[in-house]
Amino acid sequence: MFLLTAIVCSSLLALSAGWVKQMETPGFYQGDIQLSPEQWESVQNRSSPFGSIRNRRWPNGKIPYAFENSLGQQGRDAVNAAIADYHKFTCLRFTPRRGESNYISFFSGTGCNSPVGMYGVNRISLGAGCLDKGTALHEIGHSIGLQHEQCRPDRDQHVIIHTKNIDGPWAYAFAISNEVDSLGTPYDLSSMMHYSSTAFAKPNTKTITTKDPSKQKLIDNYNRIFGFSSTDIVQINKMYSCGKKLI
Repeated sequence: MFLLTAIVCSSLLALSAGWVKQMETPGFYQGDIQLSPEQWESVQNRSSPFGSIRNRRWPNGKIPYAFENSLGQQGRDAVNAAIADYHKFTCLRFTPRRGESNYISFFSGTGCNSPVGMYGVNRISLGAGCLDKGTALHEIGHSIGLQHEQCRPDRDQHVIIHTKNIDGPWAYAFAISNEVDSLGTPYDLSSMMHYSSTAFAKPNTKTITTKDPSKQKLIDNYNRIFGFSSTDIVQINKMYSCGKKLI
């Protein structure tokens, strides 16, 4: 699991229609990560400091948040359901903003996307197609410091990336990042931060297969963003020194 990553357990399933194609939005790093011009430059130079979960954490796990007028009731319900899961399984605490300068602001924009880690005002977009609990969990996961699971350094020990099946200019979205600390947690095919086998894929193909064929079903689920895995919970609680009892 990737220390900029997150979690599925059967008791948390929040079914969605399919892989969220709105997470494949041009102009966003890996389709759903917001970067500043300076961060884009660091990515191009392969230094990628933004991607380290060692930095940009929310102090004491306290996260103020607000809703912008553009986000309708369905989006707000999805966020509230996601926050309820974070409260249930981690020590992170989300509270309505009361003047804080660092906070998450949820709005309806282009696609589903978020910064990684705390960057002043973190504006999380939940546009059309993103209005479910699982997608809100995933994008909040980025804002608390989680990256995509399949980009962690030990990825190739567990999955095969089929670059010939990647649609368009998205091959970079599968690049391995060394700027990550998984805090000793194992690679997690069930992580809410792991791509589906059809992510960024050409029609009727797969971009990711598991080295152990018996585990392929874990990523064949058309939407990988159902909820927290047990390993996601371990990692988040280690990130924020929670000591929370696990499920």
